[in-house]
Amino acid sequence: MMESPQGTSLVGVRLLTPADAEAYHSVRLQALHEQPPAFGSVPEVEPNLSETAARLAESDECCFFGAFQDEQLIGIIRLSRYSAPNEKHRAYIAGLYVLPQFRCRGYGRVLVSEALSRAANISGIRRVNLTVVTQQEVAIRLYQSFGFHIYGTEPETFSRDGQFYDEHLMTLELNSGNDRNA
Repeated sequence: MMESPQGTSLVGVRLLTPADAEAYHSVRLQALHEQPPAFGSVPEVEPNLSETAARLAESDECCFFGAFQDEQLIGIIRLSRYSAPNEKHRAYIAGLYVLPQFRCRGYGRVLVSEALSRAANISGIRRVNLTVVTQQEVAIRLYQSFGFHIYGTEPETFSRDGQFYDEHLMTLELNSGNDRNA
């Protein structure tokens, strides 16, 4: 838990569960409408509530975190592990989004920190990757502050309304001594 900037309420970060499907779905749709090039999906193809609930069920391969102020979900992030047996040493974070009225208060940082902490505590994960649209300068600086570095740029990853968007590929080495394959 962290104190909010106003000092009146606490923000907590926790794993999301199927019971959070409606709140998650609402925040996710807002993200897709507000920042369409920043996400690899469009609102029209987002899963319905029952599919969303199924996605939110924690598994060995994927989990979702949410930041809450009081009872309101204000931010989301996903941590996924690559599923191929020869790629299980890698994970990736995706879908970071904080509602506009809660930005610039450190909530995105708390979500990334929680996802990275979880990854660091999973046996065998040595590296966390992510992708970020090149115009998302605030997000790039946030990721760099955790030690992520850009190792490539994929041109024209997404298109929206006739405009193409490039994406940086970023990586962070967690623990090179974590050589156990899980």
